[in-house]
Amino acid sequence: MTNALLSRTALAAIFLAGFSAAGSAQDLSIALADDPDALDPVTNRTHVGITVMGVMCDGLLTTDEDLNFVPVLAESWSWSDDGLALTMNLRQGVSFQDGSPFNADAVKAGLERALNQPDSQRAADISSISSVEAPGEYEVVVNVSEPSAQLLSKFAERVGIIFSPTAIEETGAADIGAAPVCAGPYAFDERVAQDRIVVTKVEDYWNADAYAFDTVTFRVMPDDSVRLANLQSGDVDIMEKLDPSNVDVVEQDPNITVEPVAVMNNQALMYNLEQDGPFASADVRNAFELSLDRNAINQVAFGGRYLAGNQVTPPNSQYYDPATPMPERDVEGAKALLEQAGVEMPVEFEILVPNRPLSVRVAQMMQAMSQEAGFATELNVVDFATTLQMTEDGNFTAWGPIGPQFANDPDAVAFQVLHSTGSRNLSRYYSDEMDALLEETRTQTDPAERVEVFHQVAALAAADEPVTYLYHMPQIYAYDSAIEGLTYTGDGFLRLEGVTRAE
Repeated sequence: MTNALLSRTALAAIFLAGFSAAGSAQDLSIALADDPDALDPVTNRTHVGITVMGVMCDGLLTTDEDLNFVPVLAESWSWSDDGLALTMNLRQGVSFQDGSPFNADAVKAGLERALNQPDSQRAADISSISSVEAPGEYEVVVNVSEPSAQLLSKFAERVGIIFSPTAIEETGAADIGAAPVCAGPYAFDERVAQDRIVVTKVEDYWNADAYAFDTVTFRVMPDDSVRLANLQSGDVDIMEKLDPSNVDVVEQDPNITVEPVAVMNNQALMYNLEQDGPFASADVRNAFELSLDRNAINQVAFGGRYLAGNQVTPPNSQYYDPATPMPERDVEGAKALLEQAGVEMPVEFEILVPNRPLSVRVAQMMQAMSQEAGFATELNVVDFATTLQMTEDGNFTAWGPIGPQFANDPDAVAFQVLHSTGSRNLSRYYSDEMDALLEETRTQTDPAERVEVFHQVAALAAADEPVTYLYHMPQIYAYDSAIEGLTYTGDGFLRLEGVTRAE
């Protein structure tokens, strides 16, 4: 009887211990503004996809808030004297989330996939790579055909996220984004389209003690007010992209912390230059630009919290060309350009607008302003995922406001949009002069000379006007004030290392 009693007591103790452990499990909930596309660093095109992968996966490098490179899976690196070979020494003892080893062969396979997979969105970013070698188990040598000023920045972004070659072989490269397997603190668990993505802590992760949460749930909430309401009610812990017009009010809530994070990015109107019609003329595109008051858009749509601008980089950037300043609104000048172009008035014009409240707000202001200058502007508001497909198919006249929302180097906001081979050149803008300048920004390793070449890029883009740059956004996060230790990469993504929730 005593033994039986002891056994029951022991069983109860085990049960209570298990209950206590389950009760102490912590979930962190993050509200996203969009449903990500494929969670695959090679094919991903969306900002929110990187938010999720950045929580799940380590990269070769990352950046601190000042855009300094920080080692992660590559512990050290060095360039050869001629600048044509980059040697990276990898962290040892790391496994992918399927248990297979992270090593030089895996990195070689990942970089080659980014270069060679037919639907890769990264190939143009790293086109200077001529070959990748794995001379040792934890040593990778990346050979380039020419000096590559932008390459390390790519390894601190999506290119540096390496997936398990074993998982890719089993799942298939085309489908790995639906069930991603990387090396990092959180493993993919489930995804419900338009609703949530759940990742769970990897207990044998090399730096597991630095991660306090057992699960992280990303909840898809495109409506800005819905994200905020869920934060205020405590249903989510962190939200991205707080509507800037709400900042003043939300900052008064002692239970919520608001944190704007300065990031290199731009939002613009992108024209389809292959489509017949008046917007094939640079005069008409420049006329549309002159019809706009960027400062008024910033004040009315964003409460003055964004930064109006007319170039690929913001006016406070060293890469901004001061000789090409933002033009003031000039309705009569816009009409004169339309007359010079010889187009029929009013100029019929449709803007494809992502169905986001802030984007629609800006588009409505552009519609009203441009109509005063002789445009008959219509808006076609469509969900974001559909706009991606429509623009890929060339089924649009103009698209926006849209643009790269982050960068750790100006190459990421310039080359991919303005170079003829750029993965986001959906304007179908082809200029030999622009291509040559952008290629020089990659091979020019003298920082001052590189800045000057970017100035020339800005001046040419302003003359040709394949896109009309509008404004630059800080990433405005809001989160439960009980969340402590939150930091960000230099391109504005969440870092959960060391983050806790105060009791």
